[in-house]
Amino acid sequence: MLKIFNKLTTDEDKLMPEEELANLKSFVLDEQNNLLYNRLISSLDVLQSRSQMLLSLVTISLTITGFSGPQIARSSGLARDAIIVGLIFVLMSAFILLFGPLRLSWVTRINYEDSDQVLLRLIRARNKRTARFHAAGIVLVIGLISYTTSVIAFLMTGLATK
Repeated sequence: MLKIFNKLTTDEDKLMPEEELANLKSFVLDEQNNLLYNRLISSLDVLQSRSQMLLSLVTISLTITGFSGPQIARSSGLARDAIIVGLIFVLMSAFILLFGPLRLSWVTRINYEDSDQVLLRLIRARNKRTARFHAAGIVLVIGLISYTTSVIAFLMTGLATK
């Protein structure tokens, strides 16, 4: 875990604020670079908002577990096991989202030799974050299916009416 934290916090290839400003000014003055840069940034914005939506589903699932989870888990072994599996998968989805598409990283702080390196870095970041977004979505769906299974098992026991 310490390796992950160190990787996220190293500043060895980062620019100082003055250098970042000069680098950004020289990059965006080129009209074609600016157009491509803005298009890639826009795609990262879409990815960010969709990731936040998935994180909202995670939050709703965890809230429901907090209120109804103990009663559902007491109803039957199947309900208990399904809600535990659901909780694990929903939390895994949150972890993937937080350390994937929602991880904050300022592209302008990276030192690049030329504009193609900036654009390639953005494309790679977008593709990597998109893959993690899809993985988080799949893991979340598995968790939600498991949650739904636990609720069905709870309702089938008849304890929901007591």
